[in-house]
Amino acid sequence: MARLTVKTVDGWPLMEPLGEKEDDLIKRNMSPGERVLGQVIGSRGQAVVATDHKVLLVKTGATSFDYRYLVGVEVTTGWAMGEFEIVGIEENPNGLAFNKQDARHFDAMAAKIREMTDAVHGAGMAVRPRQTSPAPESAIPDQIRALAQLHAVGILTDDEFAAKKAELLARM
Repeated sequence: MARLTVKTVDGWPLMEPLGEKEDDLIKRNMSPGERVLGQVIGSRGQAVVATDHKVLLVKTGATSFDYRYLVGVEVTTGWAMGEFEIVGIEENPNGLAFNKQDARHFDAMAAKIREMTDAVHGAGMAVRPRQTSPAPESAIPDQIRALAQLHAVGILTDDEFAAKKAELLARM
């Protein structure tokens, strides 16, 4: 993977370069005249791209979140990795992992996406990160499944997975 560079344009982080496959997926999921405002790239080349119309989560395919239907965005970090998560009204949370040293870029992206969501819904309507309000009990099994996936691909160590799982189970 090529070395990533980051610049800021109008407060939006713009990490480059995207992989060819990811760049193609983004172009195929944009409307004529739609423009990219910012993009952050995760630890496996996956990306979150914010346009003036929507947010795209680009992994093996592209999932689109219109700002009108976006209800939450969250950035969490652990010992070495972080996760960026997007929640739409009718979608299960979608996220991607990133290296902890890139957390400030993912935080900036989340803040700008919240601004766009606030503008669409009216000030103060976008959901804020989970750190300010605990996750509902029903979301905990989904979070444990997501952690298990991160553990299975080697992003989380056995100890990290066990500690976070125990923390989540204690909230139930």
